Order: sequence, then structure tokens, then C-alpha cells
Amino acid sequence: MSGVKQDNQPIIIKRIKKGHGGGHHGGAWKVAYADFVTAMMALFLVLWLVAMLSIDTKKAVAEYFRSHTVFKGTEAGGATGFSAMIGGPVKLDADEGGIKSRDKRFELITAKLNEIVEEKLHKYREQVLIFTTAEGVRLELTEKNLSPMFESGTANLLPGGEDVLSTVASVLNEFPNTVTIEGHTDRSKYPNANYTNWELAADRANTARRQLVQNGFDPSKITKVTSYADAVPLKDDPYDPSNRRVSILVEPD
Repeated sequence: MSGVKQDNQPIIIKRIKKGHGGGHHGGAWKVAYADFVTAMMALFLVLWLVAMLSIDTKKAVAEYFRSHTVFKGTEAGGATGFSAMIGGPVKLDADEGGIKSRDKRFELITAKLNEIVEEKLHKYREQVLIFTTAEGVRLELTEKNLSPMFESGTANLLPGGEDVLSTVASVLNEFPNTVTIEGHTDRSKYPNANYTNWELAADRANTARRQLVQNGFDPSKITKVTSYADAVPLKDDPYDPSNRRVSILVEPD
């Protein structure tokens, strides 16, 4: 066999192992598929619940998430803790097939107020804060440096303040609930020693009361008009213009 050229390269034998089940992927795809199915079930459940709600309830839920305040404690006008949304905690009522808050009427008042502010008072939207507390529905009619409600240092309403209060009156008069009216100022000292922020806040609250009544609000539903001066600020900065405001609290009936 000397005439045959020998091949000195090694011989390699390749053995192929037969896998079982899903090959090298294992069962990971099953977990991903299960997550997908669960997410789809949750989506269709939410869509079904929304379809079951009434129109009024849908509006209330929309306002719950759209209109909000980020104030804390006394900054939220009496609310306790942190309130990120108006309307208070809500729960699903299986018997009625809808969502309701602590008080259905509060829910309707809040939704109606937000609706009319968007329609007729949109340019004042940042100055009209609406949210619920344990006391009821609270409206904070605040001022901005370039958009005041009152003449500086007086209780004379400017056109913007008249528009806001007359529009609010038309909504509040639709409900039987009573209201209280509060006057607030910032911490800037009034130059007249015989007329302080206490008097100014009281006069502005009374001016707001008269404006509500002139626009059809039933005066018998006003239970109290009071002054807080700068004792209950809305913002941490005591000189912030938002602290100059009139608060209207819609009380439980």
C-alpha cells in the first residue's frame, strides 16, 4: 500500500442530541403568552365596565381624573392628607352597575361646575379650583397678578370677578345645598391701621355674596359669610396672589 497517500487529518465525529419539548427555547413563550392573554382579559373587562356606566357617571369619572389639585392639608382648603384628584375616593357599586362617591350630588355638582368653567370661563380655569373635602364641594376663586378678581386693596369686583361669580351662581342655584362664603387675603399689610386684612376679606366675601344673589342665587341658602384674612393660606408662600381669594363651600344637604 505504499502507493496510497495517507491523510493524517483527524477524523471528527459529530453527535447530535435530540431535544425534547420546545427545543432550546424551553417554555418561556408560554409565560409570555399567558401575560398577553391576562392583559387582554383585563382590557376587555375595563371596556365592559365602561360600557355599563351611565352618561352622568362617565362625566363624573372623567372629571375625577381631569380636574385635580396637588395641594396638601390646609392648602387643600380643609382636606386631610394629599389630594391628587377631585371627587374623593370612589368605588364600584355592583348593585347599581355604576360608580358613586360619598355623595352622588357632590359628584354631580363637581362635574357641572367643571363643565361650565370649561365652556364659559376657560380663560379663568387656572384661577377656579374645584374639589371635594370632608366638608363638601369647595370652590377657590383665586387671583393672579395679571388677572385679579377685585381692585387692589378694595372689595370692588372687576369684570372678571363678576363673570366668574355670576356663572357659578347659575350652577349652584340648580341644587338645594346651602353654601358658606369665606374671604381670604395674602399677608401683605393693609396701609390703613383702622382697616386691616380682616375687614378687607370680610368685605370681599360680602361682595361675592351680593353678586351671587344678584344673579339669581337664593339668599336663604347662604348660611355664613366669614373672614379669614391671611390665616388660612392656599400656598406655602404667604404673599402668593392665589392666597387672595373667595372660597365658596357647598355643604351637605
